[in-house]
Amino acid sequence: MRSIREIESAVADYDHAIKFSPKFFQAYLARGLLRHGVGELSDSLADINQASALNPKDPYTALWLDIVNNRSKLPSRLAEATAQIDMTKWPAPVIRLYLGQMRPEAVLAAAAHGDASKRESEVCEANFFSGELALQHGSKDEATRLFRIAEEGCPKIPFN
Repeated sequence: MRSIREIESAVADYDHAIKFSPKFFQAYLARGLLRHGVGELSDSLADINQASALNPKDPYTALWLDIVNNRSKLPSRLAEATAQIDMTKWPAPVIRLYLGQMRPEAVLAAAAHGDASKRESEVCEANFFSGELALQHGSKDEATRLFRIAEEGCPKIPFN
């Protein structure tokens, strides 16, 4: 787990990146996720909305916007976002899960049957986003179980 000082430093780094490249949607998304992680929902929402405005075709931005909207007690805009997103490839099954069109088991099966080189990260995402959705529905035990599976099975990213 990162300290508040490390998170503040990362936010400052994204502030700097945005200053020099204001159309860099990934910087807004990353800063929004950091802010979400420390409970700054209104700032997180502003950043993720900006990322979505800059790149409405990014499925992960649409998913995170839906998650933060839900936590902020705002209506979902995910169904409208699918008009811009390529729903023929990953993470379309996750989006369908959030739209109530698939069950977690089907999302996991879709991840497990994909390209072998992408399978590990897709299975990780299937478990993580299923956990997020379980949390939204008040199923804390199920969310914890899925987050643990995701933590154990996700590809490790080295941090210096």
